[in-house]
Amino acid sequence: MARRSALKSSVKTISGTGVRPAPSLDSRPKVNTFDVFDTLIARRCIEPFRIFEMIAAHAKIETFVSARRLAEANVAHAPYDLDIIYANLMTILGIRADEAAELKALEIRFELENVIPIAANMTRVTDGDILISDMYLGAGLIRSLLAKAGFQKNVALVVTPDGKHSGQIWPRVIEKFEIQEHLGDNAYSDNLMPSRFGIANRHTDISAPNFVEKTLLDIGLRDLALICREARLAASATGHAHSLQVLQASLNFPILTLASIALARLAKREGLESLLFCSRDCNLWLPLFRSMAQSLGFEGQANYFYTSRLTRTKPSADYLAYARENVKPGVAVVDICGTGWSLAHLFQNLGLDGQHLVFLHKLPPVDLYEKAAPTPPTSISHALLGSTDERCDHVVLEMSNYAEHGMTLDVRRIGESFVPVFAQDQRPAAIFDMIEAQQRCFRHAVAIMEKHSLKETLSIDDASLNVLCTALYQSLSNQEILKIAYAAAHHAEDITTLTQLGCL
Repeated sequence: MARRSALKSSVKTISGTGVRPAPSLDSRPKVNTFDVFDTLIARRCIEPFRIFEMIAAHAKIETFVSARRLAEANVAHAPYDLDIIYANLMTILGIRADEAAELKALEIRFELENVIPIAANMTRVTDGDILISDMYLGAGLIRSLLAKAGFQKNVALVVTPDGKHSGQIWPRVIEKFEIQEHLGDNAYSDNLMPSRFGIANRHTDISAPNFVEKTLLDIGLRDLALICREARLAASATGHAHSLQVLQASLNFPILTLASIALARLAKREGLESLLFCSRDCNLWLPLFRSMAQSLGFEGQANYFYTSRLTRTKPSADYLAYARENVKPGVAVVDICGTGWSLAHLFQNLGLDGQHLVFLHKLPPVDLYEKAAPTPPTSISHALLGSTDERCDHVVLEMSNYAEHGMTLDVRRIGESFVPVFAQDQRPAAIFDMIEAQQRCFRHAVAIMEKHSLKETLSIDDASLNVLCTALYQSLSNQEILKIAYAAAHHAEDITTLTQLGCL
């Protein structure tokens, strides 16, 4: 008995109560649940009625938009689907069943053509989760839309007319599954209703136009707004890299798009036949400009120019030969930002005078440079933004346009070819990962742009272009994430370069 009492006392001392906790009786599988539309996928055209406008234009039925909306309103008092909507639409439009079927097929076609992924939310989904959608489109079509957007997880899909909105779906799900969290965009159906059943939930508004996109929409640049939004929603990185991707889609891409328009107009006014985009800062701008060149009416050459402050002020014989082949009258050297100091010295070494320089942001002279060697009067400088103020930070603009290769140290001539020599890049691997992420987002935006005419954006007048581009630049300059990610490495490289130039 004494030994039993001692054992009981020992158990009580360890557990605090002497009672072992019972194993959990909840055998329900744990899952997360997700809304579908505007949570995992979105419409490229943003508003659903834009799909109806496409049908109206294709079918040449002026009243289709209002009729399609009325048909859905007429049947919304009870459970309905696309078939029920189009049965009602037959009466409204006075059309035959086969004609209604053709219109319904058009709606399905345009839905499929307009679906885009919301990558950041898609990455949250794991195999075995449950998608729940209040939608008139059938489960088969919704799965097709998800597949078209690149969704590949093995999940259940529950489609109801109003199961989330009415709350009826939640008891049925939690009877058999333990929902860890529900994610959705509708404040009532996806947040308030799950909360009433004790379900943790998270709200997402990522599909809605952000401030930049809304501004572009408000001023009539819908085409540019749609490209920026689609690129932003496709951003799939995490952490700082995701924030950098959003900046690419929302700020750097539209800045360089507008700058490309200004550059093409300048080239036409000045009779420029060819443009040389400086490495490294122009590594993103060049492919964007090339993609736009035909729409911009620019028929000349646009090429990548291997260059740096070091090669321009301390050129080798091979570099001078390379520069001489590329920098000629009628050719403008283009850069994101700069004072023109090192390029003016290069032109002097080449024996050129009156050579055109184009900067997105033209910087004032820098004392360190001028004391080392005053800027020779060999160039005609153009500033695409005209005057800028202290709210425009060229360092942040440079950070937004980092290349994945090191600084150009030289070029070596092999026969008729010139091979660039890049510095060994000392930046940490984590920085390269972020650069790759922001470049991937920018390239995706360019690919999206190639599907648009950009008619609205290309018609912007010079004054409005300047105001808008400057405002976007000022907003970019306020984004601290760029400095958090890159400032230390940027400063270290700049100090090294200034030392090599003899300015420190």
